Amino acid sequence: MNLDIVFDVIRKRWMQAALLLFLATVLTGGILYLQKPYFRSTAVFTAANPNLGDRSNIYRTEFWEQYFYYGGEFDNDRLMALARSEEMCRFMVDSFDLIKHYKINAADEKATYLADYEYKENIRIHKNEFGHVKINVWDTDKKLAAAIANAIVARTNAKSIASLNNMKLEILRKLQHDFNVQKDSLQLIELHLQSKADALLTARKTDVISRLNETEKLIQQFNTSVNEVSALFVIEEALPALKKDKPKVMAGMIMAAIVSFIFSVLLLLFVEWRSRNKAS
Repeated sequence: MNLDIVFDVIRKRWMQAALLLFLATVLTGGILYLQKPYFRSTAVFTAANPNLGDRSNIYRTEFWEQYFYYGGEFDNDRLMALARSEEMCRFMVDSFDLIKHYKINAADEKATYLADYEYKENIRIHKNEFGHVKINVWDTDKKLAAAIANAIVARTNAKSIASLNNMKLEILRKLQHDFNVQKDSLQLIELHLQSKADALLTARKTDVISRLNETEKLIQQFNTSVNEVSALFVIEEALPALKKDKPKVMAGMIMAAIVSFIFSVLLLLFVEWRSRNKAS
């Protein structure tokens, strides 16, 4: 088989190739046209500097140093991991009753698994060309797609804030414990001083009072730092799409035409090869 034979086969059997191409293209277009349209909504956010709500920033008195309001690459990675987590998937499935929306039989023991799978198939979370976190949600309901995208952003923010506040609360509990211990120590020193004057105890009392004041100041600062300062900045809020995103009927038909043409040519060459072998 050489190119002359290939072109000769196409010239002799072009009607069969054209028929295969036409049938495949029309069939593909019909299938894509009958499929439910999916709409895409997109939300974009970037991490805020985790220190925005920290006591070191709130109680700063000198502003000569440069301070960044936006977080770095690792902060975006952390938020993206939260948005992609299994907990987020289950929360969205339950919050939006996606088992019912996806028309899955709730009595089926695999209902939750099937809903999770469908949800993950319709969600894509990645970084865009600017390094920001981009959330794409596809759904047959354009309003629901936008609602899910915005809910993922809100839940990611809430989870991040909660994790930071939990760390601060742990520090607060330790500071409060130290404060109580120092307070008990001061009461014991004062009790001893009531019975007799002692220079060492007096100096110890002064030191304990100083540490009590410092610990109380830290407790006040950490109490203030336990707040709802946002962990992210929303760059683009998800809106209901104006037109469907998929299936792309025309693109699918063009692809089907190309593939069917190649397939038909190969098929005709195979038929020609078989016929020549039999003739010989």
